Amino acid sequence: MFLSCSGEPPKEDGKVTLRLYHWMERDRKLWEEEIIKPFEQAHPTLRVVLETSPYSLYVSKSLTSMASGLRVADLMFAEDWFGQELIHRKYGRNLVPYVARDFDTAAFYHDAFREWQGTEQRDDELFGFPVAIGLTVLFYNKDLFDAAGVSYPDTSWTYADLLEAGKQLTVDRDGDGNPEQWGLQFDIHYTGLETVVYSLGGRTLNEQGNRAVLTEPATQKAFRFVRDIFRTDRIASNVTTFINPWEPFVSRRAAMNLIGSHGSFNLEGTGIRWDLAVPPKGPGGKRLSRRYSMAFLIPHNSPHPDEAWELLKWIITKSPVQTIDRQYLGLMPVYRPHAESSEWLHSEPRYNRRALVELAQSQSFPLFSPGWQEWRDNNLTPELQLMIQGEKTVEQFTRDAERRINNVLEWAYR
Repeated sequence: MFLSCSGEPPKEDGKVTLRLYHWMERDRKLWEEEIIKPFEQAHPTLRVVLETSPYSLYVSKSLTSMASGLRVADLMFAEDWFGQELIHRKYGRNLVPYVARDFDTAAFYHDAFREWQGTEQRDDELFGFPVAIGLTVLFYNKDLFDAAGVSYPDTSWTYADLLEAGKQLTVDRDGDGNPEQWGLQFDIHYTGLETVVYSLGGRTLNEQGNRAVLTEPATQKAFRFVRDIFRTDRIASNVTTFINPWEPFVSRRAAMNLIGSHGSFNLEGTGIRWDLAVPPKGPGGKRLSRRYSMAFLIPHNSPHPDEAWELLKWIITKSPVQTIDRQYLGLMPVYRPHAESSEWLHSEPRYNRRALVELAQSQSFPLFSPGWQEWRDNNLTPELQLMIQGEKTVEQFTRDAERRINNVLEWAYR
């Protein structure tokens, strides 16, 4: 059922109705039966109505709510890229007083709070409570590794090891220059890009997140490595797509995929013998994985913030661990008692979940700002594609992309 922004069911027996809003319609039954129903039984004065919509409508409805002041939800889910828009427009309540009263933050992977603290990263501000994170990892096909006689990736791997293994796993059977099997699926639209660049000492944005710094020497060096993956070492296809970055790996035409960990859901039912490993180490043995997260916000115009917080607490601590992967689309829970439990570590699908715990503890970083989709997808990516296709040098690419990104950031931070 989809309620209008202006109306809500009348109170029955003195109950308060809370609106919970997200886009995960396919898992409606899970949310209603395993989370909402037990919450209502434990809180007899509260009723929860789950509203969902397709993702694009979810975003536009939220933006409309911000502009008009109409109430869309009492508790709403947001990804971190869109969360930055909500935070920048002061849409969510500051949750620090609630957190200080009810939680020991040591029970959470606290680094995940950073992207929800606002642009100034103040400890007395938290505008969304992160409940699930994804880490950039290296997926690999065990059968293709076994056939090539290559050892599986482990914690000792450097980026030089990645290149060497990628060359051994790239197979051009007919010698026409177009391999039938690539060593690596590396799609520049997704989190693997920044994982490589930052691991090699480069960076896309400055520390404040309000200026692009692609022309810095260390960043240009990192992007030369990215270019060479496609053009010199040729371990990855330079055909990239927004649509399905998993297709080459799923079709067994790529032996590895450097991408977000929630992608494990794309491998269900494929029959592939797969696992995942932490990303390779950069210079000096430093390992980094680009992190992304989902959080719940309590909008400023909710008339029931205290009750919404009670629902949020329940979702964080009482969600059934055995189904938490489905609940968060394959992401890892931020609540440590869940993520470090034997029940979650050994749940289905079986894979190296301890690698995610290791990365979450100290080896991940976020990269988001207001205007993210505009500067990242519509300005950085097109320029990067030109470099990978050989139409621009690294120097031309970094100069042009930096200018375009900064034009967007100047607008976004107004």
